[in-house]
Amino acid sequence: MKFESIRTNSWVLTELKKPLKNYILKIPILKKSQFLVKIIYSGFCASQFGEIIGIKGQDKYLPHCLGHEAIGKVVKKNSNKKIFPGEYVVLHWMKSSGNDSEKIFYRTDKNKIINSGMITTFSDYVVVSENRLTKIRAKKEDLVNLPPMGCSLSVGISTIEKIVKPKKNEKILIIGSGAIGLPIIHYCKIKNIKIDVIEKKNKSAKLSKLFGSNQTFKDIRNKRLIANLKNSEYDHVVDTSGNSDLINFILKIIKPKVKICLIGVSKKGKKIKFDPIKINYGISIVGSYGGNFNPDKDLIKYFNLLKKTNFNFSLYIDKVYKIQKINELIFDYKNKKICSKAVMSI
Repeated sequence: MKFESIRTNSWVLTELKKPLKNYILKIPILKKSQFLVKIIYSGFCASQFGEIIGIKGQDKYLPHCLGHEAIGKVVKKNSNKKIFPGEYVVLHWMKSSGNDSEKIFYRTDKNKIINSGMITTFSDYVVVSENRLTKIRAKKEDLVNLPPMGCSLSVGISTIEKIVKPKKNEKILIIGSGAIGLPIIHYCKIKNIKIDVIEKKNKSAKLSKLFGSNQTFKDIRNKRLIANLKNSEYDHVVDTSGNSDLINFILKIIKPKVKICLIGVSKKGKKIKFDPIKINYGISIVGSYGGNFNPDKDLIKYFNLLKKTNFNFSLYIDKVYKIQKINELIFDYKNKKICSKAVMSI
């Protein structure tokens, strides 16, 4: 097998619930519909933490690379897509124009295969399928803010815009004011949509208020919150937490004609339970798979909207870690020291 002249310094998941291991990997020659990208900053997402701890159960692809949101620069391509070496690209897990490439994987010096998806980002150089990147003209000072446009920022906004579709002066209850909840709060505020939030973490609760929530409830059993639910104060409930116990509690109380949108992913085996007659009476439950985010049409539009409306990126990005400190980042995330978004410099 032939390899590219560049090798990649990568942090790899080899066992569930264990620290990532660092490997220097050989990059196979690019196949059709593939790009080689130098990563500048990568985001860290709840999805990656879920992979590391095995939230969905057994992982049949171990060992494998991680990451699905980043900003980088094209080094080389084997693709007809009109993106060229030297141009900035945002990497994203939702598909853009182009094809899925052939299977992507790397090899160690001992020829052991390290699996990859169509996109990974926890490496200094990555091979990416042509439909997982979008060109962007970026200023140097914007680079650190761009990785979340590949996932949390865009997914949050797109979910509200395309799935929830609230009307002006309607009221939304948002569960969780983290990486996806905060851009939802900001978007609703600028669209004159009223927002209440359930968030028990002190720092996250404060952030929800700074980003524009009307009320933030730290306790699900708050008497005012329960009264609001019983009195049909909310037109929509949007869950970003994946906390099925909390969702079940709300489903017991909430009155008909409320639209519930689930973004967060629950742990394997956790169930949502409700009386089906509530569906007959008008409660609707929908899921969000990436918010129907279309990178070709939405990514730059959403980024420009956030900049124009003074989205507070400096508060949104909790901390920038060096990639060499990734296991420290994971430890901090596990111990709830990261309240919104962590970014890694590569």
